[in-house]
Amino acid sequence: MKLSGFICICLFTMAFSAAATAADNPKTPPKNIPDFDVQGISMTECQCTAYACPCRSNGHPDHGSCDAADFTYIKHGHYGKVDMAGFKAVLVGDLIDPDASKVQGTAYFDKHSTAEQQKAFNEMLSFMFGWNPPHVVGVKMVDIDFKVSPDKNTYTLTIPDVLEEKGVMKHDAEGKPEHVVPAMDLWGNKITYVNNVVFKYHDKGVGEWDLSGHQANIKEFHTTKAMYDQKKLLMQHGDMSGTWTAEQKKMIQDMGMKPE
Repeated sequence: MKLSGFICICLFTMAFSAAATAADNPKTPPKNIPDFDVQGISMTECQCTAYACPCRSNGHPDHGSCDAADFTYIKHGHYGKVDMAGFKAVLVGDLIDPDASKVQGTAYFDKHSTAEQQKAFNEMLSFMFGWNPPHVVGVKMVDIDFKVSPDKNTYTLTIPDVLEEKGVMKHDAEGKPEHVVPAMDLWGNKITYVNNVVFKYHDKGVGEWDLSGHQANIKEFHTTKAMYDQKKLLMQHGDMSGTWTAEQKKMIQDMGMKPE
């Protein structure tokens, strides 16, 4: 596979950053792309403080740049006529930075994904974030192993000899997930913070860290092109000022939630 064919995969990370303003003031017009409707799970672990990621609430990382891994698993759905069921990808690197020129990452694609799925995902995310493409320093085809425990408490993600993640969700006395908060995200308007039990990355010549104990979140998503067309996402109404905008506050209230 050629690198150029996968460049826009990394665009899904921009849900955290400057892309928040682009829907209201795009630098380039959106593409004419087919309808898409996808459902799945996304897991993000990063350098931010546990249970308190400022990037999710219209701000920048407190510490400047942010080493992170952003995983997407599409359980089922379609992009045009392409069946997206089973598609998995992870982007790892400095995924959030006040200096957009420094945003970069390595894209890891599950080797069982088809060329048609890869192309469809590329086009779908180009539509979402085509105005501000970050720099992809490499693309690798790998085995991606993602598991959810039967009780939906524990989430594990592994790329052998490269990435190890484990997040554990807290539940209240009624069995409902705790720490569900409104958030700017590519896939929707809510995330669930989880305990970051393990977040270790080692790819020789690319990067290495152990950020276990830092921020981690999970979201089960159902995302459609219509949501973007109708500007229903919190990230489409942000300005990265560090506090929710008036439009975002209204959206959060309409969701029956309180701005965190």
